[in-house]
Order: sequence, then C-alpha cells, then structure tokens
Amino acid sequence: MLFTLADLFHKVSEGNWQGQISFYPSAKRFDFTDLESYCDQLKSRLDSQANLKFGDAVLVTDEPTPQTLANMLYLWSKGAVVVPVRHTMSEQARLAIAQDCHASVCLHGDSLIRLDTLNKNQDKVFLNQQVKPTFNIKTERRVSGSDLALIIYTSGSTGKPKGIMLSHANVLNAMFSIGNYLSLHPEEHILCLSPLSFDYGLYQLLFSLAYDCQLTLFEGDFHPIKVLKALELSQASLVPVVPAMASALAKMIQTFKKPLPHFKKLTNTGGHLAEDNIRLLSELLPQLQIFAMYGLTECKRALYLPPEDSLRKLGSVGVPIPGLEAKIFNPVKGEKESVFNEVEQGEIGELFIRGASLMQGYFGMANAGACILAGDYRDDNWLATGDLFSQDEDGYFFFKGRSKDLIKQAGFCLYPAELESQIELHPNVFLCAIVPHKDRWGDEIACLNVQLINPGVEQEKAFRDWLTTQIEDNYRPRQLIFIDELALTQNSKVDKQHLMASLSTG
Repeated sequence: MLFTLADLFHKVSEGNWQGQISFYPSAKRFDFTDLESYCDQLKSRLDSQANLKFGDAVLVTDEPTPQTLANMLYLWSKGAVVVPVRHTMSEQARLAIAQDCHASVCLHGDSLIRLDTLNKNQDKVFLNQQVKPTFNIKTERRVSGSDLALIIYTSGSTGKPKGIMLSHANVLNAMFSIGNYLSLHPEEHILCLSPLSFDYGLYQLLFSLAYDCQLTLFEGDFHPIKVLKALELSQASLVPVVPAMASALAKMIQTFKKPLPHFKKLTNTGGHLAEDNIRLLSELLPQLQIFAMYGLTECKRALYLPPEDSLRKLGSVGVPIPGLEAKIFNPVKGEKESVFNEVEQGEIGELFIRGASLMQGYFGMANAGACILAGDYRDDNWLATGDLFSQDEDGYFFFKGRSKDLIKQAGFCLYPAELESQIELHPNVFLCAIVPHKDRWGDEIACLNVQLINPGVEQEKAFRDWLTTQIEDNYRPRQLIFIDELALTQNSKVDKQHLMASLSTG
C-alpha cells in the first residue's frame, strides 16, 4: 500500500519492487541493487555540501539515467520537494526557478550544484492564507500525504516561472486514477518518450514503480524512425505520446507496414489528437487501444476517452477520470458573490474541475494561471481551467478553445505575453507578437511575428541565434516570421486577429 512517494523508495530499497527500468539505446538498467549505492553517495554529498531540511525544494535535472531516478526517490524519502528541470535548460532559466522556489541545491546527475538564490524571505501567497504558527520539532520528521512532493514549472524559460505545487496525496490520487482506467499491470511495458521534467514523462516512472511495470526510457530527442525501432526492440505495450509524435509515428508505421502485435495501448496529452491519426492508427493496428485525454499540470489529468469510444465519439476527450468531478459553467453577475451556472447540453462554457488531484496552488503567487475558487471547506475547491468545452447528450466533453491567452505546443504551455516581453529585450526588436497556428500535421504551435528596427538577412540570422540562447527549445515558438510592419489596432496594440487571419489564408 502506498501512502506517499516516500513509500516508493522503501518499496525499491527493500527489494519489493518487481519491475524493471532500462534505457534506450544505451541498454543501461536500474534496479533496487543500484539504489543503495547511489543513495549512499548522494547522502554523503548532501551531508557535506548542503544543509538539507525537511520540506526544502531541490532542483533535479532530468537526464534519463539511473542516477536521476535515485536522486528523486531519495529526496522524497527525506521529505524534500523535487523540482524537476530540463538538463538542457540555460543557467539563467534554472536560477530563475531556483530563486522562485527558494532552492539552494541542484542535483545534476551525480553532481551537486550550489545555487546562489535570492528572495529567501519573500512572502508566499497560498490558498486560504492565514497567520501560521511555528512548530519547533526536535525529532525526525515523517513524510505524510499532505506534504509537498513536487513543484512543476510550466513556463520556467520566460523569467516568470509558475511553480505548480503538488502534494504526495495529489500525485498518488492522480496516479491511481490513471492507472485504473489504463488497466496497468505488472506485464505492462511502457516506452517513455517524454522528459522526466514533463509531468507526462515523470508519471511513467511512477507507474513502473507503483505497478511493477517494465519501463524503457528513451534517451534521445524524438525521431520517428528511431522510436519505431525502439518500439520493436523493446516489445513495449504502452506508448504515451503528444499529438506531433502520434502523427509522425503513424506515418512511419504505415510506410514500413509494421504490425507491432505487442503494441496494445497509446495515450495522448498535450493537445488534441487529430481525428485522421485516430482513424489511421485504428486501421493499421486493430489491437491498439487509443486513449485521447485532456489535462493540465494543475490537476495532472481531467478527462479521458475510453478506447472503445475512440471512433464512436471521434473528436471528444471523453469523460471525467475516476475520482474527479468536471462541470461546464458560465458566470453570471451576482450581487455580492461570484455565481456560476452550469450550461445546458451543447452549450459552450468554461471547464471547472474538482478532486483530490487538484494542485495546492502556485508557489509564491495566487492564481497565476488557472484559477482556484474555494468552496465550503479546505479541500472543497474548484479549478477554473480557462478552457472552453461543450457536452453532448451522453455527457462526453468536446474541447472548443481557450479563454485564456495560452498556446499548448507539444504538451508545453506557452504564455505569449511573457515570451513577448522577453523577446522585446533584444535591441533590434521593434515589435513582436506570438499567435497560435497549426503545423502541417494540424497540431497547435506558436508563431512568432517580429518587426526589426534594422531589417536585413544578417540581422535576421543574428536574431535567430540570439533566440536560441534565450528561450529553451520546448518553449521557443516553432514558427518565426519577419514582418516589415506589424498591423496595429485602434488602441495601438498589435492586431493579433489580423496576424491569425493572415496565417490561415497564407
């Protein structure tokens, strides 16, 4: 029985874990015999170089290595808060995250990096904030479900990171709910293509540890031919993807006519799975169960489409996951308080969710992204997702758009206003605007439109080079267009509607 993520450490260290974790293509392996030696080394480094206390946040880079897994498990066992970050992230972006969550240590593989963080005494704004008592504890602390386990940053490359706080209970509730509808079992073999700093990738690790599954961590960047080869060699039964991966993988399977009889389940997040890809995969691999899903890091997962409905309810992201309530509301003006009315069948409104997997809030700020509305008691909270949905006569949810200024590119949330502010720091940028667009597979991407002060081929190249050093790959707009003069509205703002119309007709 698991009550916290610390119990996963004990399960592995005591030899009760029956799963297996391997790495592709290096063929390295991780098992419980490795954990003891890794943790002894880590304990020695922490004791000598860092005064780690219960509840401290620690950055952990996400290289797919046994050391990274050991780092996370050991920290959870000691009551620390794991803050996973991309190992390719710039030092500036990493320091911004460390300053935000007051972390003074980063575990980078088998190295411990001291961080000169600031603002350690800044006030933190939490939900239901009140004056907190001080407890002077003299004995060893014990990890509980209410302790923070993770702080996941969704836009840490922009200088204004948003740290989503998740307790051990939040994570376990989401993990068991997802594991329930995926019917995970010890014979499952998961091929993980997403980084461990992305909650989608991290949960594949947790599934392996909790359900004794076999897990193969893909070590390189996504490449459809290499992934297809990994899928064949590993004999994986479950592959979690984002839409762009699904599109490319479907085309490779079709081109090389691979039957892949062991490939039984495909899950999707990070955007809408194209209907053509669902049809194509269902035709190519009749045994494949396709789980179209919707979620956001603030609650991990909200909706899923049962695979038996993938063709019958094409275009839907399904029904609420087990243990979670989802409703569509529209606000109405109340005299003294906010009032939300549930919409009628077929009517469009904003999706609200409620359940035990709902985040604790944003570290150091209140309602910085999705908004939490408090109910009648501590855990009676609704999350206003900012996303627009409708429901059909059977109660299935259909995504209609976003009411907030957010672009979801390959599973990563991009906040245009923040990115634009950073890009406009370039001395040769006069104006810029980021708008949503579609790539050739129909997946949502960000399009950056730039008006330079001094245009020219050399200046454009210099700007491209600068952009790659300032914004991490996952958060960098996939499309860049240089425009002689950006159209403005009557209020002298960049006319984004004009830009989007131009893209759709271009």
